Amino acid sequence: MVDEKRQYPLLAVSTWWKLREKFKQSIPGIVTDSYLATTLTIDPSSAKNNIIPNLKLIGLIDEEGKTNQELAKSWRDDGHYTDVCKKIVEQIYPSELVEAVHSPSEDRGAVERWFSIHTGLGQSAVKKMSSFYIALSEADVSKRPERKPKEQPAKKIKIAQPKPDQPRQHVEQAHEPSTQRISPDFPNLNINLQIHISSDASPDQIDKIFESMAKHIYKK
Repeated sequence: MVDEKRQYPLLAVSTWWKLREKFKQSIPGIVTDSYLATTLTIDPSSAKNNIIPNLKLIGLIDEEGKTNQELAKSWRDDGHYTDVCKKIVEQIYPSELVEAVHSPSEDRGAVERWFSIHTGLGQSAVKKMSSFYIALSEADVSKRPERKPKEQPAKKIKIAQPKPDQPRQHVEQAHEPSTQRISPDFPNLNINLQIHISSDASPDQIDKIFESMAKHIYKK
């Protein structure tokens, strides 16, 4: 039995939660299609044809688009959210639906069949209408989608460039085992050396460095 006189909200649940978050930040005096287009990132024509009529039906705004401040304040308040949802259900939906399906969230199929019979709408519209009714029936503020944290931009690591007066050439680590016999009572000792030689060092200076190494380290 199609009831053409009675209308029911055809509002996406995601839109319901997004708009509530915006009302938490600031309640607009008038809700226009441009306001909704900016807030919900949608086309103004879609806001005018699909969102505003439903907000009027719910009672959040009047025929001129003015916000029902009292209802909006209670709606955005977590402590009053349940009461607001129950009030909307009582005002819009017939007792027949409420009494026929006691647990809408657990019997979605029954809810969809009811709307399909009483509205004559297609499957897509019926599913959206049913989802919104179930969200109102649950009246559970914890069901709102969690906001994803913004990704932090990757930090750029700046590698310091060597100054002109810093050494640019590196000598590979020198490692030569000792030729002396080491008593087994003592641990083996390995020495690793790393020498930095300036790029402007002359060949004679480099030779003297290695001569000094041989003299003081290897006893040659």
